[in-house]
Amino acid sequence: MSTVESQPQRTSRSAPTPRHAPEGIDAMAVLAEENRQLRQALQSRGVIEQAKGVLMAQRCCGPDEAFAVLVKLSQDTNVKLCDVARAFLDEFLTTAPPNPQGGPTAST
Repeated sequence: MSTVESQPQRTSRSAPTPRHAPEGIDAMAVLAEENRQLRQALQSRGVIEQAKGVLMAQRCCGPDEAFAVLVKLSQDTNVKLCDVARAFLDEFLTTAPPNPQGGPTAST
């Protein structure tokens, strides 16, 4: 088999279709949607990590236990994990006593 035969055939499109895109779907649209989802995931991850940090400080626990608390609350209320974390942080920020340095503190 020659190297020419083993290489995939290229179509006349300017961009290759991602492997997970169904035949006939615009590659740019698929990539744009994937990009949007990845950006949303990155933003969600930050909120979840912040909520874990607050829980760790409040409960003197590790990251796994704090995450388990958020997951259980998410499952019990049928609310997305990111939304649970955001609501938890909003509640924390509105009820925490002010920090002498100007920021919120974790109350126990």
